[in-house]
Amino acid sequence: MIIKRIISVLVSVLIMSLMVIPAGAVGLEDIYQIGDVNLDGELNIRDVTAIQKHLTKSEPLDDEGLAKADADYNKKINIRDATHIQCILAKLYIPLTAKKGVDISKHNGDIDMSKIKKAGYDFVMIRCGFGENITSQDDARFEENVRKCEEAGMPWGAYLYSYALTEKEAEDEVAHTLRLLKGKKPSLPIAFDMEDADGYKKKNGMPTNQTLVKICKKYLKGISDAGYYPILYASLSWLNNQLKDDELLSTYDVWVAQWNDECTYKGKTIGIWQYGGETNYIDGNSISGIGTIDKDFCYKDYPLLIQNQGYNGY
Repeated sequence: MIIKRIISVLVSVLIMSLMVIPAGAVGLEDIYQIGDVNLDGELNIRDVTAIQKHLTKSEPLDDEGLAKADADYNKKINIRDATHIQCILAKLYIPLTAKKGVDISKHNGDIDMSKIKKAGYDFVMIRCGFGENITSQDDARFEENVRKCEEAGMPWGAYLYSYALTEKEAEDEVAHTLRLLKGKKPSLPIAFDMEDADGYKKKNGMPTNQTLVKICKKYLKGISDAGYYPILYASLSWLNNQLKDDELLSTYDVWVAQWNDECTYKGKTIGIWQYGGETNYIDGNSISGIGTIDKDFCYKDYPLLIQNQGYNGY
């Protein structure tokens, strides 16, 4: 039986090695893809070979290839990365990458998480609160939504909607987030929601672009220093204009909000794409039994990355 299983696995690997898994999803052919070691835009057996050649020093990888070779996110390049890719190709291991999820807040009401899961969504980003560190600005359903995700076995992360106009206020928003995360172990990133959906920033003196960038850096570094994996949420317009800073956008992963049938963001640190909400050009703006809801694609295996690198309490 053991020999038959081994043969079966090897056959599966061989068959899958002839197939191509696109490096991304809808309209995202240029997405940053962990595992695409030879940088040809595909995930296949050639990437396994590239790692093997690097390890034997016959064809060393360049910096970009090395970054993509760390398929198990443990900051080391070894044979386990090649094995990890083979397991993905053989469908023995299915990563979270290019899977669908939702983001929610108290405005979504009393959510039945099992309905989200049954509808084919694999992760949830939950609003924990907004603005400064006062309990009246906690999201009223954060604790409940975390509990529901964990009961349903749904990977979850959190986001805080920012009202910060200064770096000092951003520090207070870090404290707000950390207070709500205490004792919890999210398996997805902690997001800083930088936008001005209700016009608060404009009404109270919109910070300069330079200050907005500093606010983002202050929050994201504070979250990282506390041991959590940070990610920046912003619209495509804000990323290309207000937050256009090479250091910011190359240091931290980005969660792009662009309600479109493809994501046209050109940065290489994209981790999540919010592709629709009230307006959705891909698969409808609601889920049966849930109602209208924001929907996302995730392109990195954050549970694996976070656990292997020891973030978020792991």
